Amino acid sequence: MDVIKKEKIYNYLQEQIAQADFRARAYVFDEKNSKNPRRNCYIKLKMYLDDFLRGNVAIRWITMPGFRGVGKTTLLSQLYFELNNIDCYKLYLTVDQVTQILGVSLQEVLEVYEEIVGMALERLDKPIILFLDEIQYDKKWGITLKGIFDRSNKVFIFATGSSALSIQNNPDVARRAITEKLYPMNFTEYLKINMGKFEIKGLASRLRKILYESNNATEVFDGLKILEPEVRKYWMGVERLEIDRFVKYGTLPFAVKLKNEGLVYDQIKKILDRVVSTDMIEISQFTNEIISRIPEVLYSISSYEVVSVTNLATDLGISKITLTDILASLEKTETITRVYPYGAHTSQIRKPSKYLFSSPAFRAMYHNFIGNIIDKSSYMGKLLEDTVGMYLVRYLSNRNYSLTYDSSMGGADFIAKVGSKNIIIEVGYGEKGFTQIMETFKRVKAKYGMSVSMSPLILNEEKTAVAVPLSYFLIT
Repeated sequence: MDVIKKEKIYNYLQEQIAQADFRARAYVFDEKNSKNPRRNCYIKLKMYLDDFLRGNVAIRWITMPGFRGVGKTTLLSQLYFELNNIDCYKLYLTVDQVTQILGVSLQEVLEVYEEIVGMALERLDKPIILFLDEIQYDKKWGITLKGIFDRSNKVFIFATGSSALSIQNNPDVARRAITEKLYPMNFTEYLKINMGKFEIKGLASRLRKILYESNNATEVFDGLKILEPEVRKYWMGVERLEIDRFVKYGTLPFAVKLKNEGLVYDQIKKILDRVVSTDMIEISQFTNEIISRIPEVLYSISSYEVVSVTNLATDLGISKITLTDILASLEKTETITRVYPYGAHTSQIRKPSKYLFSSPAFRAMYHNFIGNIIDKSSYMGKLLEDTVGMYLVRYLSNRNYSLTYDSSMGGADFIAKVGSKNIIIEVGYGEKGFTQIMETFKRVKAKYGMSVSMSPLILNEEKTAVAVPLSYFLIT
């Protein structure tokens, strides 16, 4: 490394170290200088760090994938700030600044930091905690961190990235790091940050067990009925309008404290613009012309129930192959989630897929900020479907599962396969009956069905499906 480059990196690191606490405070404290509430995942991440500081070196590299705006920087800042009274070295780096503004590699920055510490990693006198945000901007981040990790068991690494696939599929990481994916906020996290209202301990896990692990619909109904007093207790003092606010923008942590809804959607648009202009370029070989068409694809998806690639490609005037590649790349950035039609693999390829937004706030932005002619009931129904899909993906991600939909006329929104059993799920804004669930029962062998809506808790006459009120589902 030449002297000029080293001096540039040295000056950058000195400034980062000097300003890090001040910058972290902006994420840790609110305008009244009170600590902001923490996400549920903070507890688990802090536990890993505390175990390491107590001498347990079994887990000392955490990767945290999650799409833009989901709260990765805030979480890193909160963890960083908690080390103020701990005798250790700590370094916070935003890797896109390192590579794109400073114009150097992560490897080079860490080499200079080692000199600032004043000793080789193998001879450290106290732990080093690295907080590395948006790690995917350095093409060789995996092998760089593998080298750091292997050199000393006194190094602990937090690394976030906007692309789950690039984070989780890196061969240099797989055998060494623990992955803790950061999801959008659920409703109880939203209320905790927005109102300071905390969960009833254990209620969410009991509700999930009933909804997904019961043997039949009667068991679901009876289990939910038993928990009714606790559910009612949780909702005391909560306006029903909070449901609308949550599905519109409350899944994104930064949006909760913004009082102007127009400003919220402006910020969300900037996030999606950054996904297109930066992330899509990083993970694809698209030309500038194709990149410029991606916002149009996203806008089109926001209005569609299901997406026929053939029809949409014709409407947009681009090739089917190009559109398929665009959709696949948007999945990699975790902007959208693909839900295949139920059936054999051959039929899944032939029939159109359903594309949900990873956060309903993305769809809400297109309808509120850019504009759309869809009526409010249908619009809120689509947001709620994104929300339920978000919950299902989060719950089922670490289990043996599949999530599909019934592509037949009048079919249900979701078929969740949990282990060896199917659960049919229909979603509706307002009150919702069992018609579509019963239609899907004709084609799909399932244990039971659930209709998630504003309807009260009801067991259908056939005792095959349960109307699950949103007041229950949202706190799972």
